[in-house]
Formats: sequence, structure tokens, C-alpha cells
Amino acid sequence: MFVIWKKIFNTPQEELEDEPVEMEAGAGAQCPEDDIPRASHQHHGREREPLSLDINSRGGERDQPGIELNLKIRIDDESQVGRAALLLAATTSNETECVFKKELSSIGWRSVATEVGGLAGDLPQKITRALVGASLNAGVVEKKRNEMHALMHAALEALDGFLVVGMLEASVGAKIAIVRNSKWISVAVMGDTAYHAVAHHERCGLGVMHI
Repeated sequence: MFVIWKKIFNTPQEELEDEPVEMEAGAGAQCPEDDIPRASHQHHGREREPLSLDINSRGGERDQPGIELNLKIRIDDESQVGRAALLLAATTSNETECVFKKELSSIGWRSVATEVGGLAGDLPQKITRALVGASLNAGVVEKKRNEMHALMHAALEALDGFLVVGMLEASVGAKIAIVRNSKWISVAVMGDTAYHAVAHHERCGLGVMHI
């Protein structure tokens, strides 16, 4: 997998943020909660109410046979940053994404999500600008060597899990989530790939790196 390392470190931050991405990309949900303080510990010392996240597939038919699960997951350790990124990448509505990002912010974690689409062969180079721009704009990372290095290592690991050799002509639609705390940063990629519209299926990849 090819990632544009030198371009990231040698390009001024303003250009990284403003440079257009040549693929279809969404900036993620615009949440009013993004303005809340980064670290709010008002819930510490007492049990918090569990958060309910709806991560059903977009446009899923509720009248089809299926199962519905209510899972209880507690995130209280910095090593769980990968789990948090996977859950954020699995959100399928702006409302759910905003709610979860607000919860992560309340324990001092920073997060952002963006959506991308295109041919699999074009993703490694173009996805770099998308995730770097989103992370810088949202304040998830600063343009410091250790933070950018950790971000790109996590992204490379996630892409290696999401894309495989030989699927260059496959169409891809994916959501990228970046979550970090004081020690770790994680990138999760979750979405669909297909060579034909009727043969699409889900894929995911995860990368975690120490800051």
C-alpha cells in the first residue's frame, strides 16, 4: 500500500486542509456538539447512563427476517481506542455519529469521521488527503511529527486490512473514523466493496498506533 509520506510532512498545514480531494468525500456529520470542551469530566465519580447507538444498515428493511441485538460495551481504558474507532465507523446516521462523538469528547477523547468512495485502486493515494484534512480540521491531531507519524501508521494498517491485492477495479464506499486519546490513535475503515452492484458486501479494517 502506498501512502504519500513526504508530501504530508513537507506541505504547509493550510494546503493540507484546503487541498481538494479528487474523490467523492463527505466531511462527516456537522455536529453542534463539536463545540463542547475537549475534556469534560462531570460524569466521573458516578455511574453514567448507557448510550444507545443505532448502527443498522442504511435503508435496512425492518420487515425482513433478522435479529436485533442490544450490546453493552464499556469504554474506560485508553487501550480501547480501536474499539471506539470501529464503533464510530459503524454509525450510519449523522445523529448517531454526533451522539457518539459527544460521549467520546466527554472523557477527553477526540474523534472525527469522513466518508469516501471510488475505485479501490485509487483509494490509497487519495484517501491520505481526506483523513489528514479531516483530522487537522477537527483538531484530532496537530501538525507535529509524532502525531502525523502515528496517524499515517494507523491509516496504513487500516487500509491493509480493508483493501486486498487484486481488487483494483472494485467500487468502494466507506466511512473512515479517527479516534485518539493521550496515548493512542486509531483509524477504522468500514464500508462496502463490489465488482458489481448486486455483489457488494461489507469490509472493515483497523489500525492502532502509539502517539
